[in-house]
Amino acid sequence: MNIVQKGEMPVPKILDNPREVILNHAREIVLNEGYDNLTIRAVSKKSGISVGTIYNCFSTKTELTLQLIEDYWYGYLDTVDEIDKNESDLFLKLFKIYEKFNSFFDTFKEDWLKNTTSGHSENSLIRKNNFSEKIIKRVEVILIEFQNNNSINLFLEPYKISKFLISNFSMMAQFKDFEYNDFEKIVRKILQ
Repeated sequence: MNIVQKGEMPVPKILDNPREVILNHAREIVLNEGYDNLTIRAVSKKSGISVGTIYNCFSTKTELTLQLIEDYWYGYLDTVDEIDKNESDLFLKLFKIYEKFNSFFDTFKEDWLKNTTSGHSENSLIRKNNFSEKIIKRVEVILIEFQNNNSINLFLEPYKISKFLISNFSMMAQFKDFEYNDFEKIVRKILQ
């Protein structure tokens, strides 16, 4: 429950789903103003929900951020499914999957790295590994489909090649040292 001023008397404002409202406003802050501007107070100001109510839903900023990341990942997995459904060329599929991954990393890079390398976030490392496994499995299915159509030759199990692709997507997104076009040339050679 949040308090709204109406005339002289404060009136409780009932929210159907305060957690979702908080997440929507936090997401808006991250996407429009950057992660560094995400604070509980900023979310409170933007959403009109009291700081106390926000802390009732998310005990820390880290918990709020991890939920944002998890929501993004579920959206990302849906996007991968859409790319798979709508795109017929394997290399265009892989490029679009990478682009979305890169976009995620550009949005959450600092927190993603901090929360998966610090001692207090074993849970976030488990979450990251679970999501990585889900995307690896989705790309594995795509590779198997193209292998079954005789469009590509896989010299390793599809899972291992998928893991190689996703690991490299992660490295390219983090370090920006390697151009995707060069990576694609390598992948095309591997999948001949």
